[in-house]
Amino acid sequence: MANLTEFFKKSGRPDYWKRLYRKEAGLANRSLAFKLIGINLILIAVPLLLSSLLSGIGYSRAVERNVGVYQADAVHEFSANLDIYMNELALLSVLPYQTPDLLDYLERREAAEASVYEERMLLEEFMRRIRVNGRVDTIGITLQAEKVRSYVEPPDSPGRFTEEDDPDLGAFADAAASGKAVFIGPHSLKSDNGSTYNVFSAVRVIRSLESGERLAVLKIDVPTSDLRERISNLSGSGERSVAVLDGSGAPIYANGRFPDSSGSLAAYRGEGTVTLGSGRSSILMTYVTSPVTGWTVLQAVPMSILLKDAETVNRQMLLVGLACLAASILVSILYALRITRPLSRLRQSMKLVEKGQFGISIPVESADEIGHLSRTFNLMVSRLGTLTYRLYETEIREKNAEIASLQSQINPHFLYNTLGSISMYAELEGNREVVSMTNHLSALLRYSMGGGRDEVTVREEIEHIRGYLAIQSIRYEERLRYRIEAEPGLMDSPIIRLTLQPIVENAIVHGLEHGSGEVGIVIAIGLSEGRIVISVTDDGPGMGDEELRRQNAKMEEGLLPEGPGGHGLVNVHRRLVLKYGSGFGVRLERASPRGIRASIRLPDLRERELEEGRERHG
Repeated sequence: MANLTEFFKKSGRPDYWKRLYRKEAGLANRSLAFKLIGINLILIAVPLLLSSLLSGIGYSRAVERNVGVYQADAVHEFSANLDIYMNELALLSVLPYQTPDLLDYLERREAAEASVYEERMLLEEFMRRIRVNGRVDTIGITLQAEKVRSYVEPPDSPGRFTEEDDPDLGAFADAAASGKAVFIGPHSLKSDNGSTYNVFSAVRVIRSLESGERLAVLKIDVPTSDLRERISNLSGSGERSVAVLDGSGAPIYANGRFPDSSGSLAAYRGEGTVTLGSGRSSILMTYVTSPVTGWTVLQAVPMSILLKDAETVNRQMLLVGLACLAASILVSILYALRITRPLSRLRQSMKLVEKGQFGISIPVESADEIGHLSRTFNLMVSRLGTLTYRLYETEIREKNAEIASLQSQINPHFLYNTLGSISMYAELEGNREVVSMTNHLSALLRYSMGGGRDEVTVREEIEHIRGYLAIQSIRYEERLRYRIEAEPGLMDSPIIRLTLQPIVENAIVHGLEHGSGEVGIVIAIGLSEGRIVISVTDDGPGMGDEELRRQNAKMEEGLLPEGPGGHGLVNVHRRLVLKYGSGFGVRLERASPRGIRASIRLPDLRERELEEGRERHG
């Protein structure tokens, strides 16, 4: 304000500048209704009037100039929508590369081990994945293999193995030698019951991912009616004529009549727009050849339709513009007042709330945003006291939680100090077993507390298990034997804390407490198929096949057994699955010659950690 006063003093006409400043400030402080009316008049009424005048003058010339571009865009959009559908069909033909078991079968990797039933189940599952894709309605599938028996699922017929090769399919395979899907136009296909179906197909050559050798040819058949119905929906209705030709020029779909001076629509390949005829009887035809299917889409529209009633539209647009101008002024005034009146009432009520009056309420007169805002304001005021009390209660609970947290930190220290005292007195008395057990127990407790870490290294987990087994060895003496074998390069791999203890404890419980005699436990850490596998093997009494199956099923489903025991295996397995994915976890199996082997499958994250370290250091 001082700066403005100084400016007025230095100006040659201070009174003029003061009046101008007051005028601008008055405009800025105008009511919201005035602002809305002014904005509506500027942004709606004025452009509407100008556009009506200008568009009426240049409408006819704009139509003639842009009709070719519009026609080309429409045909491109039509072709692109058709390509989307065909790409969905092409994606189905890539499913073999997403099915490793099928590729192994086609390369005869497991042909000696798999039975005919297993092969059939594999192929039927693959066919089912294609059929239930949800996007394309397939009615026939053919998998013509090079090294194994082919499998065919004709329309309206069950799938079967076949030793015969389809000669037509071989010709299509030559066209698809590049590895891309090839689309075959409408043709007839017979089912096993003698019925004839009109279909079009997608053919793809399946090759080995390792050697590039041709393994099979996959053909997926789709009803021609489905394609024609989709084309019909895309082409719409009206005076337009639409046709679709395959790569050889054969018609796939035709709607309407195409006057063609050259006598052959197949000559139109690539992309372009031509005018057939002259004058108002001429026809504008646009054609586009799809790079996906090689099919050509043609669309023809009479010029008389495109330029119809241009003069009438010019006159009507001017009249409509004037009518809209008058209507916009009236509607702007009415709605500006309708919107601002409840807002003003809300503003006054908010000022009362600022002064501490919480017993007010705004009448809700509408169901729009203003009404919703009014209801929200009423609800806010009515609950303000309750929210204040809840905030106070929350602060008290947070303080109590902080106190409990401090107490929980004091108790473990007391326990560690007590165990240390026991160890010291046992050392003075010369009782080495008590010293060893208390030291190991203290270490186990510290490790179990975790220090806030959920993930540790394999080395830390093994050291924890050594301490646990040392305590159990003192307890069971010669009845318990154990051995730990680990590859040194895997000791720094990450693992979820307390993964091994429940499994080792389970082996001891089933081997000693539920059995008789002695038991040996071997913990081995190694690599298998790119995964870290930690196996815990015992030579105890073991379990039956059915009991093993039920236990593995419980772990997969995450079902905790009834009773006090058996929760450890389920919890460990579910933690690993949630952390690393469904391909990892715990699996129980028989050991040789007796006992149980629990295999823990973990991802090998060493390469990823090295790569992240290299990225961090530049």
